Amino acid sequence: MRRFRMSVLSACVLSAALALLGCGGSSAVAPVAPMASAPATGVSVSSQAGARSLSFRIERLAGADRYAAAAAISREFQPGTSHWVVIASGELWSDGVAAGPVAAKLGAPVLFVTKYSVPKATAQELDRLRPSQILVLGGRATISDEVMVDLSAWTDEGAERLDGADRFAVAAKASAEVFTGTVETAYVASGRVWPDALTGGAAAAVQGSPMLLTEPDRVPAVIATELRRLAPKRIFLLGGTASVDAGVAADLADIAPVERLWGDDRYDTALAISKRIFGTDRPAMMIATGANYPDALAGSAQATRTRGPILLSRRDTLPSGTSDELTRLSPDTAYILGGPASVPINVPRLVQKELGVCWAGKPPVNTDVEAVKKIYGMTVQQIAYTLDMGGRLDGGADIVRYLIDNQVCTTFFPTSIMADTSEGREILGLIAAHPELFEVGNHTVHHCDLVNGGGGSPTSAPCQRSMTDSFIRSELSDAESVLKRLSGMPIRPYWRPPFGVYDSHVQSVVAGVGYPKTMMWSRDTIDWDPATTTQDIIDAVLDPTPETGTIVLSHLGGYHTGEALKTIVPTLRSRGMTLTTISDMWDH
Repeated sequence: MRRFRMSVLSACVLSAALALLGCGGSSAVAPVAPMASAPATGVSVSSQAGARSLSFRIERLAGADRYAAAAAISREFQPGTSHWVVIASGELWSDGVAAGPVAAKLGAPVLFVTKYSVPKATAQELDRLRPSQILVLGGRATISDEVMVDLSAWTDEGAERLDGADRFAVAAKASAEVFTGTVETAYVASGRVWPDALTGGAAAAVQGSPMLLTEPDRVPAVIATELRRLAPKRIFLLGGTASVDAGVAADLADIAPVERLWGDDRYDTALAISKRIFGTDRPAMMIATGANYPDALAGSAQATRTRGPILLSRRDTLPSGTSDELTRLSPDTAYILGGPASVPINVPRLVQKELGVCWAGKPPVNTDVEAVKKIYGMTVQQIAYTLDMGGRLDGGADIVRYLIDNQVCTTFFPTSIMADTSEGREILGLIAAHPELFEVGNHTVHHCDLVNGGGGSPTSAPCQRSMTDSFIRSELSDAESVLKRLSGMPIRPYWRPPFGVYDSHVQSVVAGVGYPKTMMWSRDTIDWDPATTTQDIIDAVLDPTPETGTIVLSHLGGYHTGEALKTIVPTLRSRGMTLTTISDMWDH
């Protein structure tokens, strides 16, 4: 197969170049210690405190389904064309579980197909990548000949299938075809469960190593043969004895020294792999759900670019030990793989809490009905620069982009009628993409004066009526359903009264529909008025320096708000203040 192997050689040169480019900070991977120093149970590495960085970012790579998510991962890390593309089944993990290190060796992304079709998202990404060669992992039981014909239409040289009698043979064949020489290390994981092979795939990829599979109680002959050909100096065996028993480790030790990386479960094993293989100060790392395989499989192919591990989330939280490992890794970027259905928004929020300068915070424990102008009793220097969204929205999207780019955590108070305009949907889309930075409160539907009647924005007509309890309740509850739909976030139990007008009766009514906190302000920029200059806004916030716990009122459609923020944010930071959400302040 000369054509194939010549291309592999060029891909190896690319991988080496990527490795050199990715080695800022400490070494790309932790040095491999002598076997005598390997821990007997799991891996223990002391946590190193990492500095919170203004440059830290969280990016979610997601799509409508696993096929679109894999395409999003491909676009992020391979913005140009790609000579190679590796294809695996998006329905069955068995044949494709070793695809990540194979794709990494080829400098290729991993995309998914069904047994009988090429999904639209995959087809569109193939159109963009314009591959010369496509490598398909899996036999006809997982990917049909018809799909092979379809895939061949995207290449000049056709699609090539690597198959075998079973998943073990497929992994061995992929290793033999792509890792044509000997290797320093090889990775082995159970072929009967997928998690260890996928989190280990990132480690294997960054070390230029293959991922091979074993039965829980024996080493398949085809795997033993391939390992002897590879002649590794070390075999990393992934998972505890419940996944791969001691007899397998002993048989592998006849081929090369074996080091087992394991934990009590898939989450702990992912942490053990990360601690053993990856050094500190990573350019990036990834987090994927521990409940399913596609996102981690597509992500593992890109470890040569992130130079970091894949860690697993447990539904909507971080498993024990993950926070310490995030601090030790201290990545510049954390990629969340998959949409909120796979990795809910609380996960990036918790990552941001560990590594960012601020975070969206959590709802207050105190549910007393009260009006709040300032947060008292704080132990850190923070203020909340809040932004209402009830009228003019010109320039609002640019303000949100500035907040994202400069890691400014913010509480927004939109009216639902403005949020559901074309400008508003763009703004809410930007907010929704970064739930780790932002939270959303309620500013009613129509911006009516709920005490006296009147008001309204963009029209006064809905507010020319008596403010009955039923109408007041609907202004909050109807707005909440729209804001949830547009932001993808639970709405905080905060409401901001239009015009700042409320009384105890209105407070009682809105508390009955879930809004006990009437959020006022202690500084008003009056930025809604076109006569207010940029300097007026700056002075309103900075002169004098606001006290810790200050809540600033501003507006997304303020005439000069965007320009003023470019002075306000760095100046407050130079004075030791952090701009954050109301909830984050309340948590301190």
